[in-house]
Amino acid sequence: MGTPAKYLPKHIPLDTIDELLVSIGLPKAARIVPAKVTAEYHSIYMVSLPSNDITTHKELVLRVAGHHLPRIKTANEVGVMSWIAKNTKIPIADLVAYDDSRDNPIAHEYTLLARVTGETLSNIYSTLDAEQVDGILDQLADIVVELHGHSWNQIGGLNLDAQGEVQSARIVDETFWTVPDLGLWPADETVDSLNIAGPYENYVDYVSAQIRQYIRLIRIHDKLAFMRDDIPRLEAFVAALPSRSAELNNTKLILAHKDLHFSNVLYDKISGRITAILDWEFSGVVPAQRWDPVRAFLWTGEAGEAGMAEKRRLWELFTSLCEKRNTSFFPQQVAFVSPRQEAMQNVVNYVRAIVEVSPRDQRKELVAGWRATALDNIAHVGA
Repeated sequence: MGTPAKYLPKHIPLDTIDELLVSIGLPKAARIVPAKVTAEYHSIYMVSLPSNDITTHKELVLRVAGHHLPRIKTANEVGVMSWIAKNTKIPIADLVAYDDSRDNPIAHEYTLLARVTGETLSNIYSTLDAEQVDGILDQLADIVVELHGHSWNQIGGLNLDAQGEVQSARIVDETFWTVPDLGLWPADETVDSLNIAGPYENYVDYVSAQIRQYIRLIRIHDKLAFMRDDIPRLEAFVAALPSRSAELNNTKLILAHKDLHFSNVLYDKISGRITAILDWEFSGVVPAQRWDPVRAFLWTGEAGEAGMAEKRRLWELFTSLCEKRNTSFFPQQVAFVSPRQEAMQNVVNYVRAIVEVSPRDQRKELVAGWRATALDNIAHVGA
């Protein structure tokens, strides 16, 4: 099994980046500087263009994707950003060009974005005063409320069709098995075969697809053999869901960023404005209760208990702000409508955790408890 870093792009010669720029109708760069920080799934280059009549953007960010989730991650980010730019006032970087294939001069998927003023909020959070923090929360409320104000009719990602129109597409999730993980599985498995697809019509269909996939993975991996006696319970759980669909599907489908921590927010201290929300690659349309699946919202980037305590404090301020602005529907909107609906999601959460860690020989001390909790929640659903 390879490490994720192994699948990041190696250094790309600067003249090759110039070839890419020319191939999409831009001039050769006046300056190209590799970013000091490499993202988990990307290498980044800061590109300065000379004065020209082709584009008003002189400062660009080239994000070169690694070979982790071929095509689907780039296609999803482009689809979501295109929809955001066309339908909302949410600040994002202008998308100058992209390719979700490797058929280009740099031989990698990429997005080319206009550079946005501002600094990563997580890097400067400790320098902000209370008034600035209040202003950031106020702007984030605007962003979240606007994003969640639109209704959708399918759960999944977004892609552009051949005419450049946004359409529903398969799900792309940060918990997906990636190319570096393939060595953990039988040789004939692929990224597509290991992960769910979609789009899905409703919450029950979405949950059912996940559990059926986990059952399949339990059957084919020896380190999940201890879960095979539970397959009949999992199958009964899936079979029971449609009869309770009116209750379990009682949710709004919303487009969610799903990873909106402060490292994905650019902020300009001079203007006091959020200038861009970054990294939409794993975003998608989800049941409202899944808008923040990893509980990243308002995390400042500080590790440990101090970071978690600050996140809790910010959440209290944020919810109070929503209530004062008469947008209290937002916290209410993302709450489970019944204990049974919450139990249904808990089954997915705990079985996914088991299937994720066991092939890696991780978290062994927790797996038995997760298994018991999953089975207990199956009983709460009534299966």
